[in-house]
Amino acid sequence: MLTNLCIAIKLYMLIVHFRNNILLITISLYLLLNYGFMLVRIPPIANAGVPVGELVLLLSLATLNHFKLLSKLFSVIFFFPLILWWTLGLTRAAIGVQEYGFWALRDATHVIESLFLIVGFAFASRELFVERFFKWVPFFFIAAFLYGLSYLFWTELVLWSPTLTAGAGHQVPLFFNYLNTPAMLLWAASYYLIFYRNSVIGAKFGWVIAVFLIGYSTFIFQSRIIYLQIISIFFLFIFYRRELVGKGVAGFLVLISALFLISIIGFQIKGRLGQEVSFGFLINHFLAIGGIISEGVEGSALGVYLRLGWWLDLYHKWTSGIGTFFFGLGYGFPLVDFIAFGPGYAESGQLVREPHNSYISTIARIGLVGFGAWVWFHSLLFWKWNMAYRKYQRLGNSEYQNRLLFLMVYFVLMLVFAIGEDAFEKPFVTIPYYFFWGMILRFIYQLKSLNKNNIHIE
Repeated sequence: MLTNLCIAIKLYMLIVHFRNNILLITISLYLLLNYGFMLVRIPPIANAGVPVGELVLLLSLATLNHFKLLSKLFSVIFFFPLILWWTLGLTRAAIGVQEYGFWALRDATHVIESLFLIVGFAFASRELFVERFFKWVPFFFIAAFLYGLSYLFWTELVLWSPTLTAGAGHQVPLFFNYLNTPAMLLWAASYYLIFYRNSVIGAKFGWVIAVFLIGYSTFIFQSRIIYLQIISIFFLFIFYRRELVGKGVAGFLVLISALFLISIIGFQIKGRLGQEVSFGFLINHFLAIGGIISEGVEGSALGVYLRLGWWLDLYHKWTSGIGTFFFGLGYGFPLVDFIAFGPGYAESGQLVREPHNSYISTIARIGLVGFGAWVWFHSLLFWKWNMAYRKYQRLGNSEYQNRLLFLMVYFVLMLVFAIGEDAFEKPFVTIPYYFFWGMILRFIYQLKSLNKNNIHIE
């Protein structure tokens, strides 16, 4: 009897180790390869295969002790708003499947993949896996940096990439998609600032790397959302790591000086938009966020008015009835009636399904009740995070303070990203986002067992 019990325990631990290794690999590939890996299915058949993320989710949920795990999870945070959101979202998705088929599930990925919060909570249950995760982080950032550098040779490299068929029928390269790469580089910059600040050499080393990564992301990828993400991280540090603000200002002055030096010596750097990097271009590009049209950024500025048109149209549809106002329009059909043409799209054009703003997508799909539940739960998450950060501060545990702040940088980056893109409708954002929140909730749970004179995760 005892022998059988030992064998069962060993087998279960092997399953747990296998599951957590698969999770780490899957999260890494979503973060690194973003849009390309999002389309990987098993079997690899368009509109038929099951996405890797959903398979890993099913594997993970099948290997959990749900009663024990959920009882711990529910003791950390008031879960009613999330259960309400899940119930409404999954019900809406089930109704949509009957009329629209798999597209309803595709549109409801934000709800489905938020279940990774439970998986992340289970992953961080043991110190071994937590330490493995944070040892993995610097290696991941090295890979992300090299991947970001490959953008300079994108047109040549993408020809060597295998392609996948998206749900809309167009071909997408598995490698060399860069939708989320600038955010990964900004996250890496924050990592070096947060974790390398405790020694003189390390602080200088981390600062130099961070300045380079921020400059490279801004100058080469030329995306307006990057400016908002940098500003948001800056304000996060003002509230929670004020000693880094001075380094941030110094880094900003270095980048401005670099711009002037580039213009003086006549060195030309062209980024994603084909525009030469200059102080004037960055100013015009930033102003394009508000729809101000300037030379070289006409398309960016006009895109603002296009999106405002989408949002206004959705507002009218959403408020057209009491039912849609409170419970949304549902899943399975496009929210936007717009055909996009150009590189990366189908030859006949591709229908844009989402309004390039996840908050508007959420309230349009599941209404005021669903969106309110999502916002309510997030307010609880941030409140709990702040309490945990302050408690670790009182306990003098700088390591877990750094870990909490590091993961919060990712949350801020993605929440800002969702302002101008359909971020949470993309698994490469949603899966890591909720997985990391699950880890945070586990850290908070472990605070109950912390002893002031013996600070560690058990």
